[in-house]
Amino acid sequence: MILTSPMSAASSSQVIQFNGLISPAAWGAPFQLPGSPPPGPGPFPPPPPPPLLVVLLPSDGHIMSGQGSVQQGIFVMLIVLMTDPVTGMPTLNFVGNSTMANFQVDARLTSASLSATLQGFDLVSFSPKTVTLSVSWTAIDPLTGTLSPITRTTMESRVQFGGFSLLLHMSSQMRLATASGTLAVVGGPTITLPPAPATIARADFGIITRTPLA
Repeated sequence: MILTSPMSAASSSQVIQFNGLISPAAWGAPFQLPGSPPPGPGPFPPPPPPPLLVVLLPSDGHIMSGQGSVQQGIFVMLIVLMTDPVTGMPTLNFVGNSTMANFQVDARLTSASLSATLQGFDLVSFSPKTVTLSVSWTAIDPLTGTLSPITRTTMESRVQFGGFSLLLHMSSQMRLATASGTLAVVGGPTITLPPAPATIARADFGIITRTPLA
């Protein structure tokens, strides 16, 4: 789907659209977001932070923004949070990305693979870090040997108040999958990423915002 937005003399419009392949995956338990209320009282203390939290989002497609500006290629985003299992204090808080990765997705969305070197920053040591990553996805259930079915979704939402409006459109075809691999911090540990729930998807995402001119 191609989103278009007519311009008017009284408003300014911004269009962002992505069309391509994505395979999000995550390892570790969810953590409490800053500003969210703490767990309620109970007979048991809240669990400690997970010793490892990894959020991975590789994509291969094209992004259109502005007035026809198009960027095409692979983009990988990675967040890694490691904590000391005894003290619960963070030992690594890495945020990085790469556009020079090898990301392959089967045309039927049955499998995918990623090999990447990501440059980023560690918010614990306040220093740049490099992480190498190798991950594979499969949509075949390891217990039953059956292929996960394709799920198709379409969503459209519009928000408007005052002179501001926002239109969001998303459609996707995806298979539930499992992802596993290894992650290595250059100069640090090599971490095994065990099989974890993930998806292999083809997605079309677009957003239009319109702001009244002053």
